[in-house]
Amino acid sequence: MSTCPKCGKKLHLTNVSQFCPACGVNMRFVNFEEDFYREAKIAELSQAAMGVKIKRFKASFVGSKLTIARLAVMFLPILTFLIPQGGFSILLPYKETAVSFGALGLYQLFGGGDLGYIAQMAGSGAFGGGFSALIAAIYAYAAAAVCAVLALLLTVFCFISIKNMQKILAGVSCAGIAASCAAIILIARFVSAAQSSALLSGHGGFGLYISILAFAAVLAVNILLVRRPVPVEYTEGAVERAAMWKRVRAGEVKIDDLPQPVVVTEATKKIDEEIAKEEASYEEKIAKREAEQNA
Repeated sequence: MSTCPKCGKKLHLTNVSQFCPACGVNMRFVNFEEDFYREAKIAELSQAAMGVKIKRFKASFVGSKLTIARLAVMFLPILTFLIPQGGFSILLPYKETAVSFGALGLYQLFGGGDLGYIAQMAGSGAFGGGFSALIAAIYAYAAAAVCAVLALLLTVFCFISIKNMQKILAGVSCAGIAASCAAIILIARFVSAAQSSALLSGHGGFGLYISILAFAAVLAVNILLVRRPVPVEYTEGAVERAAMWKRVRAGEVKIDDLPQPVVVTEATKKIDEEIAKEEASYEEKIAKREAEQNA
């Protein structure tokens, strides 16, 4: 059951008129002016906030030649993990497990349960040395792969922080280079240990060296972006309106307490001047017509 917006009288299904049966106010147009200005202020602030987000989103991807270059190199680290980077075999009496160091090999290890077996064998006395070297190599290689995935994802979501994301990406690239170097060393150590093991065999590959170069490319582009920040051009008053809209949504400021327009700019000044000219012209016409009628 609805009520009158002015006097609060409860309305029944039989009250089909737009006028309140108690106070007689036109309920369709009550508080029309206040609602109109409220909607105008909401539109002004919300559209400015959306415009600021779109500007940042566009600048983070195609704002400069460096951001375009970042898009070009973001796939390189993860693509290098499709290149052969070595592998190992576990020789059992009735089974031989062969796994390659690569994206499919990692999926096989973590999804097929072989990693648990390797971890158990690493604690054994007779064959623990070779399996310990193997699991260390696997973890280092997995860390490098995680850095490659992070480099891709953070580049995709770089619009979240247009100022700080290149610093984060540079740090991830450095971590990827360090993990790749560690994986190269640990894989070589495992291959050496596997030569004296009856259950293990392994070989290295060249893919991790290419991974280092790919991470270095991502690192170089993001360092350049740190030194040459992405330029973002906002329309006049857009940042101020976006900040005010954030405060309104947080409940710090009431929309009804704000002026209209909320932020005065050169564009709003021109609009106010045009409105004032139209009002003056209209009043002049009315005064002229009244003078002619009185004459």
